[in-house]
Amino acid sequence: MSDLKAFPCAVAMLLAGLLVAGCAGPRVQPLMPTPVLFSELERGPLDHIPVEQRWTPRRVYYATTREREPDLQRIDYNNNESDRISVGMSLIGFGGPDITWSELNEFSRSADRPKPVDLSIAGLIEAGYFTLDEDGNTLDPNGSTAWLISDLNASIESARDRDLLIYVHGAKVNFYNANAFAAQLDHFMGRDMTSMAFSWPTRQNIFAYGTGGDVRRAYRNSAALVALIELLARDSVARRIHIVTWSAGGRLVTQALSDLYARHADAGDDLRERFRLGTVYFAAADVPGDEFIRALPRIDQLAQRVVVTSSSNDGALRMAQRFMGGDSRLGQLREQPLSDDQLDTVLNAERLEVIDMSRGAEQRGFDITGHRYWFDHPWASSDLILAVRSDLDADERALQAQSTRILWALPADYPERLAETLSRPGLQIRRPD
Repeated sequence: MSDLKAFPCAVAMLLAGLLVAGCAGPRVQPLMPTPVLFSELERGPLDHIPVEQRWTPRRVYYATTREREPDLQRIDYNNNESDRISVGMSLIGFGGPDITWSELNEFSRSADRPKPVDLSIAGLIEAGYFTLDEDGNTLDPNGSTAWLISDLNASIESARDRDLLIYVHGAKVNFYNANAFAAQLDHFMGRDMTSMAFSWPTRQNIFAYGTGGDVRRAYRNSAALVALIELLARDSVARRIHIVTWSAGGRLVTQALSDLYARHADAGDDLRERFRLGTVYFAAADVPGDEFIRALPRIDQLAQRVVVTSSSNDGALRMAQRFMGGDSRLGQLREQPLSDDQLDTVLNAERLEVIDMSRGAEQRGFDITGHRYWFDHPWASSDLILAVRSDLDADERALQAQSTRILWALPADYPERLAETLSRPGLQIRRPD
């Protein structure tokens, strides 16, 4: 186990006081498949971790608009909407108490694992909460944001990469899921940066989403993400703030970034510099295409890079459009062409990259499909990691340019191209310490 002096004080508190802090129950899920970036290129995401930091759990900060369970003996959050934004930190275990660092390192670079590596919440600390006034401004009478920023900044300053990753989940998941996903993305990004889960109160059944209830929740809770980004941009020392969002979370993020721009457009500042948003990654996003295109000019003014992934056969998005209506989803390949105005808007976006995961399927011999391909398929997850983890452009990430400047695909020889491009002298995957 590492020297705790190298970590923020809350980590030591969490390790020393798990029985006091409580835990979020026995929910577990397996670690995502190893990205091809590691499984076929003779490198591991943990190879560079110093000996004194080689401990298997991983901390994740969180902000949630879920209601806290009333049981005072145990911290957990349910599916109800809260009028407050609770903040704290979870400790995510990888593989249980018996797994060694060497085993975790080997499992994290191997395509085939002899057994699953389950992720679980080993401990949870709630620091408190803040609320929003009618204008969306933060009200924090208990000083919860001071704790969050203080501990978060200590984490960022001690990290090898001073960037912050925010994960915004999709529908039908719980509080645990948001933290576990943030932890495994962080894990395969080399455990070099600080991660945070933004957990909004979706319910764990398709009817709550399909009938529109959780869609409305996504939009309502976008104001909390706006406030969080404003807080982090103002008070954190993060070099950049990246956002990865999946499925219905894309609606929340699209609305939040559009509103963030609207709140500050008249300030006269360079908003990209002010809010330090890096890569905003829309994975298999359940956002009506016309809605995203309307918001795109604003998002393009905020982020350093906007990445959208799509697939030809995403059953969840196809069903969402069929039963809920609206335009083709952002994560679907469109059947109807864009209007001239929409096409102009898309082509004028300076920071946009659209990755067609299905293009070239015949040459590859397989398609990249489903709703979970962005972390289930080793090729797709590799690009997500590089798009957030590095400053590499699309061609430097071994993607293949298509008919327009914004459109890219994974070539048939993607692993070989990736190995070649990443071996170029002077090319850096990890940002400087």
